[in-house]
Amino acid sequence: MKLKRIIASAIMLAALCSCSGWLDLRPTSTYSNRNVGDYPNMTRGYVEKAYYLMMANTSYLSNEYMYLDAATDDALFSLASNSVMRFATGSYNITSNPFGNYWARDYQAIYYTNVFLKDRVGINTQYLVDPVQDAQLRRYLQGDAFGMRAWAEFDLLRKFGGVDEKGELSGFCIMTEPVELEDMTREGVVRSSYDDCVKQILADCDSALVYLPLANRDFAIGADESTYIAGGIRYKALDRITVTAIKALVYLQWASPAFNPTGDLSRYAKAAECAAEVIKYKLDVEGPQGFDPAAAVQWTDLNSPEIIWRHTTDNTQYESYLYPIGFGGSATVVPSQNLVDAFPMANGYPITDSRSGYDVSNPYSGRDKRFSDNIFYHGSSANRNGLATSPMYTFDMTLDGADVAGKQGTSASNYYIKKFVFEGYNPYDATPLTQSHCVHVIRWTHMLLVYAEAASKAFGPLDNSLGLSAKDALAYIRSKTISPDPYLDECAADPALFEALVKNEWRLETCFEGTRFFNVRRWASDVSELNVTVYGASINKAGYINTYHKLHTLSFPSLWMPVPYTEFRKTESLTQNAGWESWK
Repeated sequence: MKLKRIIASAIMLAALCSCSGWLDLRPTSTYSNRNVGDYPNMTRGYVEKAYYLMMANTSYLSNEYMYLDAATDDALFSLASNSVMRFATGSYNITSNPFGNYWARDYQAIYYTNVFLKDRVGINTQYLVDPVQDAQLRRYLQGDAFGMRAWAEFDLLRKFGGVDEKGELSGFCIMTEPVELEDMTREGVVRSSYDDCVKQILADCDSALVYLPLANRDFAIGADESTYIAGGIRYKALDRITVTAIKALVYLQWASPAFNPTGDLSRYAKAAECAAEVIKYKLDVEGPQGFDPAAAVQWTDLNSPEIIWRHTTDNTQYESYLYPIGFGGSATVVPSQNLVDAFPMANGYPITDSRSGYDVSNPYSGRDKRFSDNIFYHGSSANRNGLATSPMYTFDMTLDGADVAGKQGTSASNYYIKKFVFEGYNPYDATPLTQSHCVHVIRWTHMLLVYAEAASKAFGPLDNSLGLSAKDALAYIRSKTISPDPYLDECAADPALFEALVKNEWRLETCFEGTRFFNVRRWASDVSELNVTVYGASINKAGYINTYHKLHTLSFPSLWMPVPYTEFRKTESLTQNAGWESWK
């Protein structure tokens, strides 16, 4: 898409965000890429377009979140013909890359931020009549542009970074000039090294920190700042705390075994430092404003205390996609037995530990509450507004039950996803209640997990030199449902046990959020660690697990994902990731 072809969308985006005091647009007939700064609303539109591309279609019901868990051992699509399932089980072809569209999307977002940043045109453009408000807005937009470029770059790195066909650890093609995707065909456009890509992302984050406000919260607005520009009005935009959280994620990725061949522990230390800064802010700054670290996550609460960076969707698709056909749904994505077995008992011990009290004849009794918060199992109910006294539907996965595997619209594993479901919604009400759903792009729990993993690696589980220990970070998470927690105490005394516990907490706390797909790759040393068998359960008439049954085996040729085939048609100088050499 050439520059002149985005005029209409830029005007529309700027209009949506306009307010009194904006400078008037000039006639668009005189617009060109040489005088972009003369059109303030259109100039701002470049930043808005980058946000739109990276955030507008964000939903847990997508290939970047819940559907991606179906390419791991945590979940599956009930229909084996789904494209993600076929990809995960080796039934792929050169045009079936589930990440194929994201390469183009991310580079489009980078292009728009580069137009805004080139020659400092964005920050030198006047947007508002009031000089104080205008100066404030200029700074924030400049920070937004750097920050959104960093987010798009990190997305490219997570999805496409890896060891290439030449045996080199490669990332993406770094672009800091406004080059459109269809023009990335010239000789010499190559993937940069993984390390250089990380350094570029971190540099963009540091640039964003220079310009952005501390937090997009009304209480954080300074005396000399305008409520028309700062605070809650920027609720979906970046701020310094969010960018610091992004840095924590980037450092953790870079520190992980798959991308850290020299075992450089300083990368873990930097990840811990960034995560600690975010954690300290939540406790010390948002704490007096009502933040409660022990509060439960509310997936339909647009003001959930978990939020660091969020996006909203406003529909009832979650329920209709996750409930079984007997309750007005299609059971599109469902949990695996593998994930069910990862939830510990209420005393914190894994079900494989003899001290746990796990009873194979009564497998759902006495489990950590997070199990029933995230998964519907045989005999559990969807309760109106979560009240046990108001059951709307009870799940029956016995041989002749309404929800048993093998029927259209039922779960192949005999489990259903409860996470994200709004239990005020009943499809059979005369007027079903609906509720917006909130996507926590980055949340409090993510930072606790980053800190627990990184601080343990860099300093050990009990070191509190950054204000809290790795054990403390996990305690914030586990103490919501497990107290006392002797197993956490035991693991904290053994770094290897603690590492395994952290990995499992990542799995439990972020299930169905798409996180595990990237985590298992950054932790793995060989693709065999990914290619495991996924199981479901058969429930007998007494309501207990009768047998496990194999659903499928994951079959990836490589730890890395393929660069989209279409890009090699345009840019022959690109290298493909190892294992996908034929996709060129």
